[in-house]
Formats: sequence, structure tokens, C-alpha cells
Amino acid sequence: MRKILPLLLFVFITIGATAQKSAKDYFLSGNDKFVAGKYKEAIADYDQVLKQEPKHAPTLTNRGVAKDRLKDYRAAIEDFTSAIAADPKYTEAYLSRGLSKYNLKDYRAALLDFNKGIELDPKDAKAYNNRGLVRYGLKDYRGAITDYSKAIQLHPKYAEAYYNRGAPYYNLSEKANACNDWQEAKKLGIKDADLYLKKYCN
Repeated sequence: MRKILPLLLFVFITIGATAQKSAKDYFLSGNDKFVAGKYKEAIADYDQVLKQEPKHAPTLTNRGVAKDRLKDYRAAIEDFTSAIAADPKYTEAYLSRGLSKYNLKDYRAALLDFNKGIELDPKDAKAYNNRGLVRYGLKDYRGAITDYSKAIQLHPKYAEAYYNRGAPYYNLSEKANACNDWQEAKKLGIKDADLYLKKYCN
């Protein structure tokens, strides 16, 4: 079943002082290009930041996310690992690395990263949703349901979490729960949920 990977939030911070003004400009420019879908251009801007601030964890992380969008997952993981080395408590680097490992279907390694990210920030709804995707990949359907439910508890209108939770419910033969979740996801704006409702719930 298709799964939705929510976009990660960007980290906007002020880099250094007056002497580092150009690094800040490149950082913000890179973020703007990322939002516009110009991932290669964003990476070029992040490269310029890292020439001045080689251990700047937010830039390393954002560059890694851009590489992930280009499906260069291994290079993305290298950037996230560098970000973690620079700042071992930088939550977004763990969560982003977990997504890239998930994209490589390295579910067990991804699970470790999501566990660490959630340990650092236990109120991040997206982290629970994405860890649910990993647990679903590991066929830990109950664990996936627990994570999606936590995401919904933290963010009651989290459409993707409802949509995603339907799959493990269905795999556990809990059709009513699955259909209820897909119905809620549809109400919250996920059009793909209607396909599952028509296929599995009529």
C-alpha cells in the first residue's frame, strides 16, 4: 500500500555574526530553492555555506534532505551522519537519516534513528508517523498502529497518520478499524484514501 512521507520542516537560524553574512544568505537561498523544488541548486548553495561553516548541522541536514529528494540516499545519509557528528543532539538529522534508510529499505537501521530522534523530541508527531512506516516495513503491525496512534494523539487532524494506520489494521484483519481510518483520512483531504475505501470497504 502506498505510504505518504510528510515533508520535514526546515531549520532557519542565524549563522555567525557580521563576518558570516554571506553564509547566512546562502543558507536562506538554499532553503528557498529547496522549497521551489530546485534541489541541485539548493545543494550548490549549501555547499557554499559549508565552505565557511563545515560543521553546521542544519546546513548538513538540509543538504542531505535535498539529496534524498534526488534519490541519492547514500550521499544523504553521509550528510546526516556528518550533522550528527557535529551536533549529537540535533534531532532532525536522526529523523532525516531514518527516512533515507527507510527509502533504502534498511528498516532496522532506520528504526534505531527514529528511536533516537523520538528520545530527543518525544512530542514530534511526524517522527511517530514515520517510525510507524518503518515498523510496517518490518511487519510489526501492532507497533506501527501504536506509533500512528501516538502521532494522532499529538496531532488529532494528522491525515497521513490515519491513512497509514489503515494498512496495519487491515493486515491484522481489523477491517472496521481500517475503513474508519481511511474514511477519516478522506475527510481530512487525502484523496487516495477513497481508492482503499472502494476496494476494501464496500
